[in-house]
Amino acid sequence: MTIFGEIQAAYRASQETYREYARASLAAAQDLAHHFREYLGAPETYTDPEDETRRPYVRLLAFQIQDGVPVAAPAESQADILAREDDGFWRFAISLTIDRDSETFPKQQLAFFLRLTLQDGIRHVQLLDDGFQDFQIAEAGGPDERALFDHMAEMVKRLLRAKPWEGVEKLPIGFELHRPKPLPEDDDPALLEAP
Repeated sequence: MTIFGEIQAAYRASQETYREYARASLAAAQDLAHHFREYLGAPETYTDPEDETRRPYVRLLAFQIQDGVPVAAPAESQADILAREDDGFWRFAISLTIDRDSETFPKQQLAFFLRLTLQDGIRHVQLLDDGFQDFQIAEAGGPDERALFDHMAEMVKRLLRAKPWEGVEKLPIGFELHRPKPLPEDDDPALLEAP
């Protein structure tokens, strides 16, 4: 075999290793989203009244950086959910839809910004919250994964505890809670929905 042939063979092996790692990383991110929904006890989907489409309460989104600010955006394909960073981490977002109940609208979309690497059966997950919070998750559904989900749930609860006179707390979870608009005295209370 020529030196060029050896380089081609090494390149093919390298590409296959990378593709396998990308597939395993996407599967790990999907598992996290699925287990987070189970942890919350959230239903799988709700029906969007505009087009009768079933939409998930918890799903994966792309984690983009726009003007130095994290932004969660729908991915055009599953291959676009994970973005590889220079330090080897994959970045992605887990979206959570909250509502008063499955029949009420509008619903509020939230997004948690995460980074992930896989090594030796350990998922190293970083959650953006006052810097990156580190979690080493050895097994799906184990205490390390629960600690991550406890932290994510606490981030939402912190925001929801904010009083109207305190303003909306800015947390790096990709959303701003829209508080109800003041109601003129003669208006119907049902109009207190956030925009």
